[in-house]
Amino acid sequence: MKKVDTLDELIATIKKTDNIPTLPKVLSKISEETDNDNFSIKNIGELMSRDVSLSARILRIVNSPFYGFPQRIYSINHAIVLLGSNVLKSIIISTSVFTAMKEAMTGLSEHSLFCAFTAKHIANALEILKKDDIRAKKINGIDQDMMFSAGLLHDIGKIIIATTFKEDFKKIIQIATESKKKLSDIEHDVLNISHDQLGYMLIKEWNLPPSIYLPIKYHHNVSLAEDFKAETAILNLADFLTRALGIGFSGSSYLEAINQDALKILGVDVNFIKSVIEEIYSYKDELYIFD
Repeated sequence: MKKVDTLDELIATIKKTDNIPTLPKVLSKISEETDNDNFSIKNIGELMSRDVSLSARILRIVNSPFYGFPQRIYSINHAIVLLGSNVLKSIIISTSVFTAMKEAMTGLSEHSLFCAFTAKHIANALEILKKDDIRAKKINGIDQDMMFSAGLLHDIGKIIIATTFKEDFKKIIQIATESKKKLSDIEHDVLNISHDQLGYMLIKEWNLPPSIYLPIKYHHNVSLAEDFKAETAILNLADFLTRALGIGFSGSSYLEAINQDALKILGVDVNFIKSVIEEIYSYKDELYIFD
């Protein structure tokens, strides 16, 4: 395939393909339900119960040590209340594409889930830090579950590249194994666009909130983010730490230096990062959730 010259041409090509995961029907119905101000947990639970494997996955997540609820959750309705609608949507989307992830790139689903855990943990750690550190007090209103969703979906653009531009994807991965260069830069060289931008377009089209799709768009270019700067910085750090710890595989073994803009935006230092690493490493044992 020839190098794509314009973004419009690329988008048109993507829309014609049958390989891109479409929004699951159950999510469409759940979205319709949650868009109603008086949405019913019971109705959502009934929709969820039609997909036994999906319901089981939701219960595994809410009962994982990562979430740390004191009592075991057996009811899907109770799980929906605890997770919230946006996390629920993200899990359903991820369920629909994780099979494609595993086929496209071994280790990508593990990388995505660990990144989700890490992003949520960093958001929580910042909230605790605010009590004692004046630098962190400027970070307000970070939704930890939104960060989980952003982490879970941040590399979904790689599925678009892997399934729509297979030969280019092989070329990108080959270059990545032979060079010390960011994967997103290699994607730009080959396709004139990268997975973060493609993921942003897809998630926005699926009507998830900007607090999810904007951090995804800028998670490799933190300094360009105008809105949700802190969320973008958190996602950047979560992705960096996941790759630094060697959890799963994101397409390249090259690891750039930690993003100083992200540290500055969040008002944290290396000691904060070290404490995060010590606490998140055990999350690797939770990656069975999406099996």
